[in-house]
Amino acid sequence: MNFFLDTPFLAYLRAHALTDFTGGANTRFTFLYAPMIGGAYQRGENFNITKRQTLGGAQFDPKLYEVSIPEYLEDLEVLNKGPLAVFSLIDTDLANAMHTISAIVAIAMARHGQTNVTGVVGNRVKEINGWVEAINDGVTTGWDGSYFTTYGQATRNAVIGSALNSVPFWNGTQAGAGAPITYQTLEETYQDASIGREEPDLGVTNKAVYAYIKERIQPQQRFAQERDPYFGVSGMKMNSAMILKDDYFPSLRYGKNDPDLGNYLTGTYTSPSAVGTGSNMPTSTSLTVSEVFNWFNTKKWALRISNSSLFGFGFTGFKPAQDNTRVVGQILAALNLECFAPRLQKTIFGINS
Repeated sequence: MNFFLDTPFLAYLRAHALTDFTGGANTRFTFLYAPMIGGAYQRGENFNITKRQTLGGAQFDPKLYEVSIPEYLEDLEVLNKGPLAVFSLIDTDLANAMHTISAIVAIAMARHGQTNVTGVVGNRVKEINGWVEAINDGVTTGWDGSYFTTYGQATRNAVIGSALNSVPFWNGTQAGAGAPITYQTLEETYQDASIGREEPDLGVTNKAVYAYIKERIQPQQRFAQERDPYFGVSGMKMNSAMILKDDYFPSLRYGKNDPDLGNYLTGTYTSPSAVGTGSNMPTSTSLTVSEVFNWFNTKKWALRISNSSLFGFGFTGFKPAQDNTRVVGQILAALNLECFAPRLQKTIFGINS
């Protein structure tokens, strides 16, 4: 357990957003992007009965993950057995495999699942559609330097307008350097992700920003310390959201390049020549990504996992090789991540001490 970390976003998704994928080539959700035609009228006036298109749809393919568990029959049948066996090799390796696949998925949630198209950095079409592409507006880059003109194969800023948009917020300077987080920024971005009774229920960040908030803001008694009911640790309560630290969150200070689990180290990139209104991002400027913070409304997500006993994080069982005593099995998962309401989420980056 020396290299697996914790992720509160995944804990909240398990509590609020776990959904069975029961079969089919893909999943789909519909959304309203325009009102009906109507308004005041005078007696005898003809009504406008034009049929307006008001419904759109987003589509997601299940993505496949595996972790292999190779063993040798000599270890299982001769050496690691009986009363003198210190531990069960199979139980230990199965637990390791389950932790590994969970870590891979947790890291992928902060990335994207699109191929090399305009604005998208890296070909990740095999990966789940993580939150960096959900919390976007089609023109403003997120923490990884990508922007996403489509989400769930629906084109942003076209017929559907801004229905699937959330503008990433740049916390840094206009010269491209990071800047300290402030209570004003946290409050205003929280409100930006709130509509009526819908408010964020989770704020997630890395250890660096969590410390900055406690050092700069929490001493002013603006946040209450509470124990989170889903993640099981103490966090800071702001409005209706619990702020928790995530060891897998993108971070300049704590990020890592792990060849086994994935790349979650931030760096620098050049911002695009056009950005969304309210992003506070300079155009065509080298940005130091620094640290990242997200507001989530976790009730507006679906973590769809196959209800198959095999592809719902199940074990295939061991299969023998053809010409030696090695056996191997896999932990398999078919899943994806969907956001029904990107405008009720918000990402902030460019945070430093």
